[in-house]
Amino acid sequence: MAFLLKVEDAVATISFNRPDARNAISKAMWRELPKLLSKVTNEGVRVIVITGEAQCFAAGADIGELIAVEDQAAADDLSGAIADGIEAVAQAKAATIAMIDGPCLGGGCLVAAACDLRYASQLATFSVPIAKLGIVLDQTNVLRLAGLIGPAWTKEMIYGAATIDSITAQSIGLVNDYFEDKDQLTDFVYRKAQIIAANSLTSILGVKATINSLYGPNRDLPEALRGPTAKEVSASYYSADLKARLAKLFRATSEQG
Repeated sequence: MAFLLKVEDAVATISFNRPDARNAISKAMWRELPKLLSKVTNEGVRVIVITGEAQCFAAGADIGELIAVEDQAAADDLSGAIADGIEAVAQAKAATIAMIDGPCLGGGCLVAAACDLRYASQLATFSVPIAKLGIVLDQTNVLRLAGLIGPAWTKEMIYGAATIDSITAQSIGLVNDYFEDKDQLTDFVYRKAQIIAANSLTSILGVKATINSLYGPNRDLPEALRGPTAKEVSASYYSADLKARLAKLFRATSEQG
């Protein structure tokens, strides 16, 4: 199973479960994520904890699927699935907590950023290495990151494809707090989840809606001043630049192996 789901009282836990692929998120998983979120909220869950199995949150989107993209239709399908999955997390009708142990990379980091709260162990690492691949990030996710860590650190992470640890992530606002090990992290997160679950969901969702409304302000700007269009984002998924960078990446990986 690509996801594990556990529900206890008003708290659901959704875990990425592809340990052989460092929990890389496949297109099918991106499509399934909104359904899982809708299912648990419809059943009365008030807090959703998103995490990953085997000491890894998620190592981003599935590179094998990216390699297989060869035309605009396939690119639209994959980029649309990713955008819909992340947005479903951001708009979930419950409080969401990312519980991060180990790598939290690419699309995994964007999922964590879309959660309401983020807590990490000291083993956690964070990166959005899209510039290494030539992928264009849509304006909603750029603005969401910038809303958390500011424009300077957003540029730092994306321009240089920087990987940061949990201590740095906490200092810049990417995570709310970090803990020495997974046990301490887990204990804290579920205590926090129970506190939140006992509070007013109406109050929480009201604040969430207001804050979420801040992440898309340039949608109303003149077209010349907006971020990348959906077509520009998806076109980057099968560009010559991306194909060349993927080939170089795999050559380097093969030589190291």
